[in-house]
Amino acid sequence: MRLAKLLVALIALGAAGLSGCSLQIPSGLRGVAPVPVDFSAPGRWETIRQIRYADISRDNLQGILRPIDWVYLVTMAGFQTESYGISIGPDDDVRYTTDGGQTWTKTSAALNCRHGLEIVSEKVAWHCGNGGTRVSTDGGRTWQTTAPSLCPFLSFQDARSGWAASPYALQSTVDGGNSWQSLALPAGAQDLAATSLRTMKDGYLLDVAGNLFVTADSGRSWETGSLGLAPGEQLITGSEGPKAVMRFLDDRRGLVVFDLPDGTVWSATTQDGGRTWRRVEISEIANQSLYYHLYLSRDGRLLTVTDDFNNGANTSLVLRYRQS
Repeated sequence: MRLAKLLVALIALGAAGLSGCSLQIPSGLRGVAPVPVDFSAPGRWETIRQIRYADISRDNLQGILRPIDWVYLVTMAGFQTESYGISIGPDDDVRYTTDGGQTWTKTSAALNCRHGLEIVSEKVAWHCGNGGTRVSTDGGRTWQTTAPSLCPFLSFQDARSGWAASPYALQSTVDGGNSWQSLALPAGAQDLAATSLRTMKDGYLLDVAGNLFVTADSGRSWETGSLGLAPGEQLITGSEGPKAVMRFLDDRRGLVVFDLPDGTVWSATTQDGGRTWRRVEISEIANQSLYYHLYLSRDGRLLTVTDDFNNGANTSLVLRYRQS
């Protein structure tokens, strides 16, 4: 049903051509440092907001809109703060909000379906999909097209440096996406499910088997750990959008959220660099969807879960991490 609805939406929206432009990044725009989160005791996720895109009033849809853009279709959304977020969807339908999702503003578009999203700060963000990759340095008001990258897994330090990955490959850029360099995947890695770049040297990969790969030298070598999945469990991957997300706040503290094929969603935290994990189910969203597209804020405090039609709805929930 989800693919059929997206196909109908794309036909209605019309095909868009790829237009490239030279990327010019204002100096001084860099990502903000994550706010520390205490994982010493088990935490829990609480829903703070539900957004039903079909119910948003036309008066709250703003920006450069055509009549067809009143149909607001969202593949995934992410909130960087409780007020600021970005949504991505078919035909480069990329919008931002500064009031917690009450109003959404769209700028002009020229690419195709969007599948990956990374919000570095309230100024810098990236998205990728069919037709290319884009970066914004003004909070999503305007976007510049870079060289195409892998998708849907994005993890960036700022408007110049970061990783892009598909389930089968990994790339890096240090020039704002004007060029991408291939990085060899670790030996033994299966299909990738999530990435996290903490510094330009320190990064993390998670594959569908729950294997965690850690580099401290920009991908030249890797150490191997494990998320500790139960026998028979496997994460979900694919190119349509992340179904697992991962953030490391420093060399010890990390957080992973992931869907399982049985309809459950789980959160796992580590305090020892990924050697051991403490795992809990996010029970309030269990069995409500076949899977969610997931986005985790850089500080690990906000989780955005989006149902992109796979149960007939187009809804995002915003959850906040709290210490129990």
